[in-house]
Amino acid sequence: MKVSPWMGGGIVVALFAGMAFALVALWMPGKIVPGESLGGASKSVLTEAKQKADGFRKTREKLAREVEGLQGLTGEEGEHRVFVSAQLVYLPGNVEPVQPLDRKMKTEDGLEVGWKMKYRLDPADPGIKDGDPDGDGFTNLEEFLSRTDPTQKSDSPAKESKLKSRSGDPVAMAVSFPEKSGGLYTLRFQVGTKRREFKGKPGESFWVMAGPDGAEVFSEQGKMKAARDKAKESGQNSHVIPLKFASYEEKVEKIKDQKAGGVEVEVDNSVVMLERGDALQGVQKVVFSTPQRPQPLSWDVGEIRFFTPVSGGTEVGPFRVGEKFSFEGKEFAIIGREGKKIHIRNLTEAGKEPFWVPPENSSPETPAAP
Repeated sequence: MKVSPWMGGGIVVALFAGMAFALVALWMPGKIVPGESLGGASKSVLTEAKQKADGFRKTREKLAREVEGLQGLTGEEGEHRVFVSAQLVYLPGNVEPVQPLDRKMKTEDGLEVGWKMKYRLDPADPGIKDGDPDGDGFTNLEEFLSRTDPTQKSDSPAKESKLKSRSGDPVAMAVSFPEKSGGLYTLRFQVGTKRREFKGKPGESFWVMAGPDGAEVFSEQGKMKAARDKAKESGQNSHVIPLKFASYEEKVEKIKDQKAGGVEVEVDNSVVMLERGDALQGVQKVVFSTPQRPQPLSWDVGEIRFFTPVSGGTEVGPFRVGEKFSFEGKEFAIIGREGKKIHIRNLTEAGKEPFWVPPENSSPETPAAP
């Protein structure tokens, strides 16, 4: 059969129209949904794209629910309006200007947002600052202030910073120079009503072992060591203060006594210089004392104890002012006391400033972040 040119052209036009209709139907979702091949072995591109869109929508809704409770992020700009995770950025539905995340901004617990993100800590947990992930005895807040890693036990703040004082009040030992005769000079050491004396002259050495119960004075090293060992065996503090009679200066002065109407009188202000040989090394001046003009020195000989959770909640001590002790591989010296606060110097790390150990029942002072 012979096909006319007009009929051939019509067939071609019909084929092109059919193909165009099919393409339009595929392009418009919801109009024609191609079925799956037999056995479900493969899906159409449109079906797969729709499932991915549904998955993204569900993920977005889940993220929105999770960040709904994140409150309390504060700073100069107010609360965060953009929530960021390691994988996703969620913007609120309303159109708002988007501010970059300020990693230096602190949450209400005092921790920086960036620091929490670095160590994968939950910013929504109000108890994060008191947590101790690595079990080193330091809270997350303490680790943050010291800029140490809260997840690594080997990277912790200085352990001596956890010391607390369990000390009582200071106990004064009066050191006086009450007598001199025949080239010998008397030095008196008194705790309460109990007193001991040393009579000697410049250049001589002696030892004083003192505590809340009194003082003992030794001019022989052998007797001093025996007394110290006995104290150790009984569980008492055995700190001994090595002393040297460094020098004597005769000093009699004439002064006007205002109480006697300005009459000129002689006053003995002679001086004994004592050199202390423990952690409080240095020379101290003891002025001649009389019952009418007592001029004693006062040395603290009260007991000092420390408590620390770092060493399993153990107590360390007892010690005295002027005594050296070891703690966590370092050596320290007790150089003073104010009430129940104890002043300590780090002898192991040269250049470290002395620091104060607070009483156990006090709130810790917040160190400045570096």
